[in-house]
Amino acid sequence: MRQRDTKGKFIPFSCVVCTLNYATNEGGERLCVQKAIYYQQKHVSKKVRTRIPRHDENGTRNIQLIPSGEIRAIHVRLIEKFNGMTVYD
Repeated sequence: MRQRDTKGKFIPFSCVVCTLNYATNEGGERLCVQKAIYYQQKHVSKKVRTRIPRHDENGTRNIQLIPSGEIRAIHVRLIEKFNGMTVYD
């Protein structure tokens, strides 16, 4: 997911992940992502940033869907397939 090419850009991947939202207790839908890249936010000054996402603690990662450009947070533990390979049975 975080692999880069020789130019330093993230390499696109595909995945199937189950959705989950702890705040609203919703989810369980299967999200099929055909093409996405790992999204790393540019450095933002502390005055602009309202909260720290803590992706490592929450087990989430941000991905950017291609070509729409939509940014989604996914739970790493809920990834079912990654680049066509089954992660969990």
